Amino acid sequence: MGSKKDRGGNVLVRWVRAGIQFLGEVKGELAKVAWPTKQEVVASTWVVIFAVAVTAVWIFVSDQFASLLINGLVRLIH
Repeated sequence: MGSKKDRGGNVLVRWVRAGIQFLGEVKGELAKVAWPTKQEVVASTWVVIFAVAVTAVWIFVSDQFASLLINGLVRLIH
């Protein structure tokens, strides 16, 4: 048969080696991350909760106003 270049093993072996290399690179990148402190996470969480609550109230009030307006217009037409 014709000569084949050695590609480092069969497909499964290459996938495993590539996976191991990928995980090693991920570990290296995660070591570079500036992780927030617990206090920063708690403060950010409260900001998000407050923003979601304000947005929910705004949507509720807008929906109620639109509902009243449309119902009033429908009553005028009938």
